[in-house]
Amino acid sequence: MNDLICVFDVGTTGARTIIFDATGKEIVKAYEEYQIPKQPVGISEQDPQIWWDAIKNTCNRVVKSGKLNPEDVIGISAAFARGTVTILDKNDEILHPALTWMDERELTDAKGFKDELIWRNSLPKLLWLKANKPELFSKASKIICPDSYIYMKLCDKYVTDPTNGLFGILNLETLRWDEKLAEAFELPLKLWPELHNPGEVIGELSTGAAADLGLKSSTPIVLGGGDQQCAALGMGVIEKGKSKVTTGTGTFVDYVIEEPKRVVGDIPIFTYPHVIKGKWVLEGVMPGTGTMFQTYAKNFSQLLLKECEEKNLNVYNMLTKEAELAPPGSNGLLFIPLYIFRKGTIHGLGWHHNRTHFARAIMESAALSAQMYLTLIEGFGGIRTEELKSDGGAMNSSFWAQIFADVINKKVLLPENKDGAALGAAILGFHGCGKYNNLSDAINQMVRFVEEKIPNKENVKIYKKLSRIFFSTVLETNEKKRITKDL
Repeated sequence: MNDLICVFDVGTTGARTIIFDATGKEIVKAYEEYQIPKQPVGISEQDPQIWWDAIKNTCNRVVKSGKLNPEDVIGISAAFARGTVTILDKNDEILHPALTWMDERELTDAKGFKDELIWRNSLPKLLWLKANKPELFSKASKIICPDSYIYMKLCDKYVTDPTNGLFGILNLETLRWDEKLAEAFELPLKLWPELHNPGEVIGELSTGAAADLGLKSSTPIVLGGGDQQCAALGMGVIEKGKSKVTTGTGTFVDYVIEEPKRVVGDIPIFTYPHVIKGKWVLEGVMPGTGTMFQTYAKNFSQLLLKECEEKNLNVYNMLTKEAELAPPGSNGLLFIPLYIFRKGTIHGLGWHHNRTHFARAIMESAALSAQMYLTLIEGFGGIRTEELKSDGGAMNSSFWAQIFADVINKKVLLPENKDGAALGAAILGFHGCGKYNNLSDAINQMVRFVEEKIPNKENVKIYKKLSRIFFSTVLETNEKKRITKDL
């Protein structure tokens, strides 16, 4: 018998099912992008049913692949995009589409708790629902995020963990629901899911869910965690002063600390619980860096996209080849990737720039964002990292990975498995099911790095100059009002 863990990775734009063995080897995976209708600017809603449908579809595809026996699956775990939230009624029916972490409709006049709302991403959205949809909110029986919704579907339990709960009313010190915050925001404790720790077995796969997924009923469900903390675990980033960067929908930098730390000022760096008990992360995020590359392909590369569809080519690989033709620094062209906040800017555009510069500048913006946040976080954390572990879709491109090394001026280690969040959830799953006595043993057996990128000294000189312009322009642009009309 080959012990396997089934992982559900529920992201912002799609979901995947991945099967891992106890050595961390990926046996088979399937991905499905959500079909989301076009929405007005500033609105980002998702029907939670699409998360479950994507999991059902991808799980059935991996089961039918012939590469596993469902009897060998000893547990199920998951990793989730955070900060997306909605409400259910007493019959578990969805009362309103979920407001994702990218949705801009917020109500921030909550009785002197504005500082809490800055980093508790779910609360402003709940307050917006409460103020603007009172007839629906009056029927609310549960507040749910992607994790609690999927666990409900799997084992009929409303459960979450601190890595997701901190976006709600979790107390930063006790890691329990905060009665003071619940009272201040008029979001009673009874509305919130049960709190458990990552790695705990929280139930068993129900008969109905097993039939939907093609898996065996009574399979243990092991609590996973937030995607970025799972990604840190999936790259073995669990010790103080160690850091990682993940570039997918956005670019996330996480740095491990041993106690919660409040970062003062206007810089958006936050403290979140790690999936490792007693550990924390300082996190900075530039939303939309990866999505910008996708947007550029869809909206500004139609002819190339059509050609790739006809020839069965990957449009992102083709855009990367274009980007390789531009010099480091894209001849001064900068993308300021604040477009999710409708403040995104093209800086330094000249007549000499062409498509190659645009493609490279978008890729460089992700690395420049990571460099900016890592520099700030290292200052708060007190330990300078000598190397950086990096995962996410961007790291499937050797060229993009080298840009990260050159911009950040550190050795970048690339893992065997670029789906770090899923591997982190698998580590929690095997540990929770008793396959490993501790997480360190699981990491030693399951996490491997297969390539490293060394900074190119000549490119580093160019990017040092560019990063100073990038940093100041990001701050200046972020402080300005939007040019487009407010909601």
